[in-house]
Amino acid sequence: MNIVEIITEETFNEFNIDKIQGLLGIVDECHWFRVKESNLLGTILFDKIDRDWGYVILALDEDGQFRFTDGDSSIETEGAAINALTKKLEHITKTGKIEKELYHSDLFDENSSIIITDIDNEIKKFFRKYPDKMYNLNPRKFEELIASIFQDLGFNVQLTPATRDGGRDIIASLRNSVASFLTYVECKRYAPKNKIDVSIIRQVQGVHYTNKPSKSIIVTTSFFTKAAIKEAKKIEHQLELKDFNDITKWLENY
Repeated sequence: MNIVEIITEETFNEFNIDKIQGLLGIVDECHWFRVKESNLLGTILFDKIDRDWGYVILALDEDGQFRFTDGDSSIETEGAAINALTKKLEHITKTGKIEKELYHSDLFDENSSIIITDIDNEIKKFFRKYPDKMYNLNPRKFEELIASIFQDLGFNVQLTPATRDGGRDIIASLRNSVASFLTYVECKRYAPKNKIDVSIIRQVQGVHYTNKPSKSIIVTTSFFTKAAIKEAKKIEHQLELKDFNDITKWLENY
């Protein structure tokens, strides 16, 4: 007996589902599935921009809402996507284990113990496809995501304690036999309308002048006010500003 049940779109939408807002208008839902015994839902997605296929799996949380817990993208054909989804649903049901809980249970949970090395390419690939989902990240997990990206770029990275004052969430360094390059990275996981203002620029400038790294970088999911950009230009060779668009460019590598 097949444990994966094909259901209609109407039946799928009767469930209490936490929709991923960043997907609206970008993908079409094409097929819908349920595994009743393990409280799992799945849907096949067609990416209207890249013209390829993917899927998402939603699991029932304790509050009665189905939330994203696993998924994949950039699958070439519809049939391959359906096959991958049904196999993953069967595997989760038979083993009782959701292997990629990082997307919800860990990355978006401030009490989780995720470390930089746990943020693998599949997670970064997910944010490449759905960058708006970064707005739902716990701020500490956003720091870990950025640290992991810097690590992939060849830096040695260290996260500073979560309780310290602002100015350097990540210490990133490059060293070779000729020279060393030390970078302080301040991360701000802000909503799009909550722009970085001049006060944060001055705070990072103060830490930079005190500790004298080679460069400081402010990375945000939001953007910078005109005053903040103007202030940063005073030390433009020592301070760089990276906004949502820059992060999405970094994620294109995955």
